[in-house]
Order: sequence, then C-alpha cells, then structure tokens
Amino acid sequence: MLQLSGPGSAVKVPASRRSLLPGQVPLDEVTARGSAWDLQFRQNGSGSATIRDPQVRPSFYQDLSPVVPQVQQPLTATPPSSPARRSTTSRLFAGAAPRSNLILIGGRRGRRTATDVVLGIEAAPRVASDVGSLLGKVSNGRGLTAQKRSPIITDPRVRGSRVGQLSASGSHWVPARIDLDTMVSKLDSRIIDDVTVIKGPYASRYGPGFAFLDIELLKSPRSRSVPEYRGATSLEYQTNGEQWYGRQSAAVAAPDWGIRFGYGHRTGSDYESGDGFEIPASYKSRDFDLTVGRDFGDGQNLEVYLLRQDQTDVELAGQAFDLDASVTNAFGATWTSETVPWADRLEVESWYNETHLKGNAQSASKRRTFPFLNKFNYVGLTKVDSLSTGARLESSWEVSPDRTLAAGVDLRVIRQQLDEFSSGVIPGLNGFNFSNRNSPIPKSASANPGVYLELAIDPSPRLRLSSGVRVDVVTTEMLASARQISDLGIDPISLAGILGTDDFDQSYGLWSAYFSGGYDVAPEWTLHFAAGHGQRAPSLTELYAAETFMFLLQNGLNTVTGDPLLDPERQTQIDLGVSFQGDHLNFRLNGFYAWVHDRITFERFGSACDPRNTLQQIHLKYVNTDLATLIGFDANLEYELTPDFVAFSTIGFVEGTDQTRNGDFATIQRSVATSSTRFVGKPRGASQNGLAPGALGAAIPSFPCVDNHFTGDVPQEPLPGIPPLEARAGFRVSGRVRQTQATIELSVRAVDSQHRVASTLFETPTPGFVTCDLRSVWQLNQNMTVVAGVENLTNEDYREHFDFRSAAGQSVRRPGINFYFGSQLTY
Repeated sequence: MLQLSGPGSAVKVPASRRSLLPGQVPLDEVTARGSAWDLQFRQNGSGSATIRDPQVRPSFYQDLSPVVPQVQQPLTATPPSSPARRSTTSRLFAGAAPRSNLILIGGRRGRRTATDVVLGIEAAPRVASDVGSLLGKVSNGRGLTAQKRSPIITDPRVRGSRVGQLSASGSHWVPARIDLDTMVSKLDSRIIDDVTVIKGPYASRYGPGFAFLDIELLKSPRSRSVPEYRGATSLEYQTNGEQWYGRQSAAVAAPDWGIRFGYGHRTGSDYESGDGFEIPASYKSRDFDLTVGRDFGDGQNLEVYLLRQDQTDVELAGQAFDLDASVTNAFGATWTSETVPWADRLEVESWYNETHLKGNAQSASKRRTFPFLNKFNYVGLTKVDSLSTGARLESSWEVSPDRTLAAGVDLRVIRQQLDEFSSGVIPGLNGFNFSNRNSPIPKSASANPGVYLELAIDPSPRLRLSSGVRVDVVTTEMLASARQISDLGIDPISLAGILGTDDFDQSYGLWSAYFSGGYDVAPEWTLHFAAGHGQRAPSLTELYAAETFMFLLQNGLNTVTGDPLLDPERQTQIDLGVSFQGDHLNFRLNGFYAWVHDRITFERFGSACDPRNTLQQIHLKYVNTDLATLIGFDANLEYELTPDFVAFSTIGFVEGTDQTRNGDFATIQRSVATSSTRFVGKPRGASQNGLAPGALGAAIPSFPCVDNHFTGDVPQEPLPGIPPLEARAGFRVSGRVRQTQATIELSVRAVDSQHRVASTLFETPTPGFVTCDLRSVWQLNQNMTVVAGVENLTNEDYREHFDFRSAAGQSVRRPGINFYFGSQLTY
C-alpha cells in the first residue's frame, strides 16, 4: 500500500477491485467537503473518476478499504468551499471508479459481512443488458446466480432466494408480473453507478427481507470552475441473435449543478443454442434517463431523476406469455443536508415507479415450445398495471470519531392489478368451452410503514461493528369490487372459492435485527462475522393469485393459486468468514447457515397429462412449510503474479432443504361447485385435481395421469429452484500495445449437475456444463474505447437449472458461441 500525502501521490487499485479496469492510478487531487473526503484521480490519463466515502475522516481509511490505501499522515486538503471539490467528468457516463466493499450507514460507510459491490462500469466490457445481466456476468460475484428469461430480462437470485422474493432498493423496485418482468429488468446496466448485494438479513434501511440489492444510479456531474459540456456515443453488436445496442449521452456540468441525459436502443432476434437450435428471443427496447442535481451550499444537495423504458415484441421462450408492450415510468428525488439543527446529516428520498404491460400466448414459437396449448385451442391475453411509491427520511449523527448512529422512517406502497383472459376448449368434458375467462391477481395493495435504527462502532483500530433493528407493519387490502371477484377462473367460481377463504385483508407485524463486524487478526487477515433475523410478509401474488398461468418452476405450464392465510416468513441466519489482503494475494471465504420458519413454497394439488401419460401441466398452491434450512459457502481468490497479470477464481454453493415437507394438511383444489379446502392430517400434495386424498379418478378424463395423485409421505425434500455449485476461474492481462492500453480476460465457468430437486413438484435434475468467455477492452486514445470478445467460446450446448423444460415441445437452451464488438466515443 502507498501512502497519501496530497496531490501528486499515487493510489494502487488492488486486483480484487480492478476487474477490467487499469490498476495503477495517479492521484489528481485530494479534497474535503465538510467531513466528507473525496479522492479524485485520473485513470491512466483517460478521464477521471472518484472514490468517495461520505462522512469518513482520514483516520478511518486504515480500517475501511482495500481500495483506498492506508493513511499514516494527514491528507493535504483544499478548503470545503473550494470549487475543485469534484472532478470534471468523473461520473458523466462510465460509472463509479473502483471502491471499497462498503455500505452507507447514516451517511458513513462501514463494513458489512456477506456483502459484494458490483460496479456499473463493468457493463460495457461484459455486454450486460439489464442490471440482472450484469450481476450474472461479473467475475467477482459470490453467491450470485441469475435466471435469464430473455437477453434483456434477467431475474437475479441470491443464496437460494426464490423468484419474486428478492428486494431491490434504491426506489424500491418491484416486478409487475413476477414471471415476465423482474425488479431489475427495468434498469439498463449502463445507467448504474453500482449495486450493493447484501446476502442476508444484515441491513435495516431497505425494508423487511432476507437479502437486498441496493441500486445506485449515476448522479449528475460537476465541473471544476466554468460549465463544461460533454457527450458520449456508444455502439455494440452481438452476432448470436443479431443484437444491436446504441446509446447517446450528453451532459453539462457546472461547479454547483449538473444535468445528465441518456437514450439507449436495443434490438435482437432469435438466438441459436450450441447445437444450432433456434430459440425464440427477439426484442425491442428503448430507455431514456434524465438526472438533474444542484448544490445549494452549506452541504445541501438535491438530486432528481426521470426514467422511462419501452419494450415491445419481447419473446419469452420459457413463459406462458410474450410481451406485446411494457412501459415503465419512474421518478425519484433525494435531498441531503448537513445543516439541520438536530442532526449531522439529513437525507429525504421519495420515488414513484409504475409499469403497464400487455402480453399474449398466440405466437407460433410459443406453440412450438408448449404444443400442449394447442390441445385446448388456448388463446391467452394478459394485462398488468403496477406501481411502487414511497418515501424515506433518515437522520444521522457522528456521536464520536468512532461511532455513528442513524435513525429513519419510511413508507412503501405497492398497488397491483393483473388480468389474464383465456379462451379454449377442454376435450373429454363434452367439449367444455371457456371464453374470455379471467384468472387474475385482482386489484389489491399493500402499505408498509417502518422505523429503523443503525449503529456503527469502531471500538478499537482492529475491530469494526455494526448493528441495526427495524419494526414494520404491513397491511394488504383487496381493492377489487365484490362483482369483479365473484366470477373467476375457467370454471366460474368466486375468488373466495378459489383461494379457500374470503378473509382477504391482512395485517402483519414484522421486526428484524442484526449484528455484524470484522476483526483484524493480523495486518493481512480479517475475521468476518454476522448474525441476523429478518421477516417478510407474503406478496400480493402469493396472497391473491387466482389460478394465474405463471411458469415459476423449471417444468413450466404452472397455474398458481395464492392463499390469504399465509404466515410471514421468518429467517435467522449466521455468517462466518475470513479474508486475506496481501500485496499480491486477495482471498475471502464465507460460510452461512439459515433457518427459515414458515418459508413460502409450493404445494402441488393438481396436474394434467397428455394421452401418452406425459405430465404437461402442474397446478401449484402457495403454502408455508414449518421449517426450511439453507446452508452454503462462497469464496473468491485473486493472485497478482505481476502488476499486469492477475489470476482469479470464485465459487459458490447453496443447499436448501424443506425439513417439514409433509406439512399439517393437504389442500383440495376447488371444483365448479365447491371451494378449495384443507384436508387436515394428510401430507402436503396428497390431494389432486379437486379430489380428496385416496379418491380415484381424474378431473380431466381425457388426460389420465399414471401418477395422478400423490399419496406417499416425504418428510424431507430439497427446496425447488436452488442453483447447483458454480465456480469461475480465469486470468486478466493488462498492458500497452504501442499507444493503446489493453485489458484481456479469459474465464471458465463450471456449473455442477443438480440432483437435489423437489421431486414431488416434478422438478428434474440438470447435467453440469462448462463454458468459456474471452473479453477485452482497448483504450485507443483518451476519447475512444473499444470492447470485443467471445461468449461461450467452445459453443457448448447447455441449459441452466432454472431454464424451463417442455415435456413434449422445445426446451429452452442457452446461447451458443457469441462474438461481440462495441465502441464508445467521448467528446
């Protein structure tokens, strides 16, 4: 580590944070703004970037960051009023500079266990589309997996989290329909500063939950003195699927205000799998972002952003519906002040996000994937309106040089209405016809006020501690009228009949608490530890889905029914890890164990087979299981053989088990004349197609199933949707070729087979596979950067464990070999 003594010094970005970025960075200037210190530097003469740690005094650097070097003498700083407190173009287009693995606690950054930071600047070299795509491609992601629903829609998973379970904070993003869009598919990865991934209930400021994504958008720029005008033009092409991406950015920066504007356009067609099979995956996507910021002096600042995304003609190969159109509008504003009389810092944030989407199930490619739909002459249409709005107020106090306290209140409101209209005919029931029947998630809403406290303490130079507590009230309400919920489903019945209760409105009292820290056993060795308890209320989908056609398991063709009587999930988790930070070697290993009481999972209470006794459709019911456990580990290692040659590897593993799979009752699916009921004393899943356990026959005589009703006891079973062990290894070489700065990365991704599957839900094992990626970044001059590479270099034919299977049709496969090229010109 190099010492900092003022402008002209140098900072070395360690290999663990370098990724595809240059490693040696000459320091441009060191400035102070109040008690917030900015380290501003230039990346090999090609523009500038900033490492910014608000509310951290210089003496704290020795404990906080592998990025910022140890400080053994005071920094030479310009006065807080200096106009040079921020670099000219530091945050215009490319995202943040590498920064430490830290989380903002009341305006101050303090370490947390089980946390990773993914930088937005990596999106271009890795040709990432949405934020989920970026999380799935980074080389240092530990415990991160993703379900790729299309090239532009990715569902991230953290340590075995289930679809729709993860919380994306920073404006509290939620999916409109959990099987189609995701919480992060609305955000282009090129407008992201960074994403902090918290892999446990180790935070209080993000709301109730068990794992969190804290998404930081790019902020407005500033200049040193006079206003400056900048622009950037990017173009990218991927050969597999003929995918084009163009982005135009423009910005104006003044010493105390700035504006940044961007427009991106993506198009793509069907891609080919490794065996040359064409997978339907065409899309059109357009996004617009505008950020305006103003400094009012005395530590007061206002940031406002506007986002819009339009997606049309999006094919989702493994889902019931393709997207005809999806429109998202988002607004957010954040006010910060360091001059309020009752606190050292005040932050007020508000947001409003809305999504409207329409889809259909009639495409020819959809019928090739799911030919079973043709047997019913199925015609399906869906329409969704969803919004998330709320506000947060947080005050923080630097109680002492080694202690910071933050207190906040927040409110999150979600409103959703999903309509799904179906028409067709069921053979074998005297040609039973259904026309324009609605299987919705009726108009409903949830409100979540909460209050929290977080405390960060440094009791000694070696020990850092943080803790937090949170209390929430979540209320859910059915907003649809009695008439709107009286006649639902293919076989008409009321919503109460489908769900098994008319007790729709619910209220939950939730709490969470955590304790985490790090202890420097030696100068290079640190012990990490954490323990926390979190609670999560059921979502509107889990409560009110009325036989909605959602493909949430890998076998596909699922109808999903909610339950208003669900209990909230309660998770207790412990983490223990160790890290080594040396001059050449960086290493971290972390293990965890979690007990999840009342985890929300699925019960199979209906199925349908074709005349060949091939299982085609599974009816699912949301249900609590008394106890589930999650155990696993993740690790990463990077070794710097030379300053320009770095070898790296990561590995992650999760094992999830439903310890009480049988439960206390079996749910009997509703029939035309009777409501859904609970059959107490029978194992979960023992009822099929509206029949009590032990009854003979089938609800659809033309499609008898050999295993049409489940009667066996299965006390324990793996949880569904758990990813297999995954490892990634490679090396990264940087250097100059004449006047060009280049970085080349070769990585191998190995995914083990997954044999721990939920057999009673007809989840099937997945074979392992190995893929290879080659990526490069070429900085031709100060204004021109080129990226190029090859994904799936060996043209492997494979599928992920999350990819949907079709019993008789075309299963989803991952893309084969994919060459890509891109460039960015700044001016």
